[in-house]
Amino acid sequence: MESPCNTSGIRPGFPVTVIGIGPGTEEYLTPAALRAVEAADLLIGGPRALALFARYNKPGRIIDRHLDDLIDYIAAERLSRRLAVLVSGDPGYFSLLPRLIRSFGAEPIEVIPGLSSLQMAFARLKLPWQEAAWKSMHGRPMGDALDALRHPGWVAFLTDPDHSPEAVAAYLDAQGEGKRRAYVTRNLGYDDESVEAGTVHAFALVKTGAYRPSLLIVEGGFDVKSDGREQAGSNIQRETIPGVQPAKDSLFMTNVGLPDDAFIRGQVPMTKSDIRALTLVRAQVSPGDIVWDIGAGTGSISVEAAHLSRGGRVFAVERGQAGCDLIEANARKLGVDNLVPVRGEAPEALVHLPEPDAVIIGGSGGKLPEILQSAWSRLKAGGRLVLNAVTVETVAAATQWLRERGISFQASQIQVNRLEPAGTVHLWRSQNPVVIIWTRKESS
Repeated sequence: MESPCNTSGIRPGFPVTVIGIGPGTEEYLTPAALRAVEAADLLIGGPRALALFARYNKPGRIIDRHLDDLIDYIAAERLSRRLAVLVSGDPGYFSLLPRLIRSFGAEPIEVIPGLSSLQMAFARLKLPWQEAAWKSMHGRPMGDALDALRHPGWVAFLTDPDHSPEAVAAYLDAQGEGKRRAYVTRNLGYDDESVEAGTVHAFALVKTGAYRPSLLIVEGGFDVKSDGREQAGSNIQRETIPGVQPAKDSLFMTNVGLPDDAFIRGQVPMTKSDIRALTLVRAQVSPGDIVWDIGAGTGSISVEAAHLSRGGRVFAVERGQAGCDLIEANARKLGVDNLVPVRGEAPEALVHLPEPDAVIIGGSGGKLPEILQSAWSRLKAGGRLVLNAVTVETVAAATQWLRERGISFQASQIQVNRLEPAGTVHLWRSQNPVVIIWTRKESS
């Protein structure tokens, strides 16, 4: 028979196993968690956690707000019984684990991980979360939420009935952060779970209902101060899992064509705002897309494409190290984590990239026919190819290549004139005309 430990320096008693039960549903329990529950003599957890293991007919103790009494109870019971403490999510993510370690030390504590709410939420959104930041709003001032948005990436707010997603969104909206893209996840892992996609402002206008366990996830980083207000609920889509798709009419669809001064410029060419916006419209970048941006320069198109392709990846191909450094700096500044700078000459640098859904060509280094051949051969069926040209020679080379292969295409020449102050008056300043050529690869 197993005996309680009594090693010098360790309090006598059986180990206490802290088990992460994820969202608290059968399908998300790990085999290790089930084995630990089966081996335990006494289960300690919330009512929902104990109900999950009712079939084992084991004695249980409910965790309530009287934690000092609970610690005394565990200290007494572990002298003669094997205890399993059931915590929702993962034990290392806002659970009872720190309190247990303070009371008993780390040695007699065994920990079995579970799926945290953060992991569940980002899985539902099909977004990477290794660069995400989190912030618990439980008992915290709302100003903490605003400070958290300095993080150049996703920020996940853990909410409670007093700091609901709608309440936090309303505070952020009042601070001028309403245009930020946002998601709200509720009751993850249960039949009524839902994911809502929109903007901070749209969520701020929603009437708060009965609270369900929820996360508010907001795009942090760059400044998107709101100059206007959308209609109530106009930017929110609710979809029941499985099959949730982020709303395409959210922040970064409306923010295509960010101001030029949003980017770090350096001494590398940059596609200006008006041309950039139309280029991305022609490329029709969607969530989950793989995008090649060839001759990426400062990465202005790459960054905005990365926003649009959330859940996908953008490969910014640039032959110079200065350009790659700028691309990386702009990605950090504007809060994207799915942009991959690729230093090298096209088409050689394209060989090992995954097949694209969209290809954008802004520079060719004199190798346009070779680049077009490589890009077109790798482009997925239904994929889009967009080329920007400022010289007549580039236009001639591109159109000739397309015509020789019987590829239908469209083209527009864009002449942008910008209004700029000149003393007490305003004048139109002309920019170089740009030809945008675009086509779609027909399904085979």
